[in-house]
Amino acid sequence: MSSQERDGKEWYVADWSPLGWLETAIKVIALTLGIAAAVRALSGGGIALPGGLRLAQLVVQGLLSLGLIAAIFDRLAEREIVAMVFVIVNNLGHWAMVLALASEMGPGRLLLGFAGLMLLGDLVKLGFLLGHPEFTVRDTPRSALYGLTLFYVVGYVLILIFELLR
Repeated sequence: MSSQERDGKEWYVADWSPLGWLETAIKVIALTLGIAAAVRALSGGGIALPGGLRLAQLVVQGLLSLGLIAAIFDRLAEREIVAMVFVIVNNLGHWAMVLALASEMGPGRLLLGFAGLMLLGDLVKLGFLLGHPEFTVRDTPRSALYGLTLFYVVGYVLILIFELLR
């Protein structure tokens, strides 16, 4: 889509499937935990670069969060209102968890809930993609949709494994 076509495209609300709403609801709960973890962690101390497995979690969470910045531009191009609001909340929750992981207090058990629910949400997304082969995002190949989702699945699994090994 050219910039002229995109600029002329109106904002709209898409007709989301039940799986799309389920994924969103699961992730909103997770993102709430991420924000709560940051508030809790930052009220109990300052920022401190962790070591060991906590540092590995911080790096993975940071990479996942960086990827979501690009998603903002994708949602701007698409101009779908619900997805735009969600991507902002998604960024806030992910970056909040980065802050919690980089705090003296840490995220505590909220990290397990956050990563576990985000993983579950992305598994729902994979189920949606598998069940709806007609679904597209502009000219993005389906393999890219699977690849991006699997990138996040692997990231959340790593965070969970590192937490269980700590």
